[in-house]
Amino acid sequence: MEAPPAVPASGLLQLACTSDHDLHIGIDARGVEIELVDLRLRFHHSFISGPIAKRARQSNQLLLKACNNKQRNISRVLDLTAGWGVDGYTLARHGQAVTLLEQNELVHAIVAQSLAQLAANPATADIATRMVLEQIDAIDYLQSLGEAEFDCIYLDPMFPGHKSGAKPAKEMQILQALTDNRNIEACFQLALARAGKRVVVKRAAKAAPLGDRKPDLVQRARTIRFDVYLTT
Repeated sequence: MEAPPAVPASGLLQLACTSDHDLHIGIDARGVEIELVDLRLRFHHSFISGPIAKRARQSNQLLLKACNNKQRNISRVLDLTAGWGVDGYTLARHGQAVTLLEQNELVHAIVAQSLAQLAANPATADIATRMVLEQIDAIDYLQSLGEAEFDCIYLDPMFPGHKSGAKPAKEMQILQALTDNRNIEACFQLALARAGKRVVVKRAAKAAPLGDRKPDLVQRARTIRFDVYLTT
């Protein structure tokens, strides 16, 4: 697998200009700085250092448990809703080969920039070889797949903050401002038909199961859970 080439700085800046928000983009040696001026939100995207890299190193995450099994023979994962690529990067860091799909052109370009920098860093280049990033609609991609090309298909529909009024982290607020989740139910149904071993859906802890379908397994945390649907 090869990491996608980084988008030239001029290309990223041009994409930022097409946003409906007052958006500033900056590129440094580690990643990309994203600022939504109108919403007073700022976030530095990097797979090399900072919060994303720190979180990905943790080996006890429920995500890792949900996207594997006792035999540890789930090696190929498809992330249908990559967003900032945090979960896909985490899975790749722990040895799985991950294909990440992101439809939004700007978000894809930002992640591609950070992924190219990951590939260029000798200390992390091997992780980048396990990551493929594509800009494509998830439905179109799923419809082109044969059965069992991926052992696990992962779906993370963004969900709002807690009803108490707590807001998501800044990076999630920015992502929600730039993108939306469309056709999630259709993605889920197609994923069930295409996944070789399991489909994993990230949900808010108290949310109803996607499609009201009871999962076979659940990995629970205080605020989130991972619903696991076995397909074999």
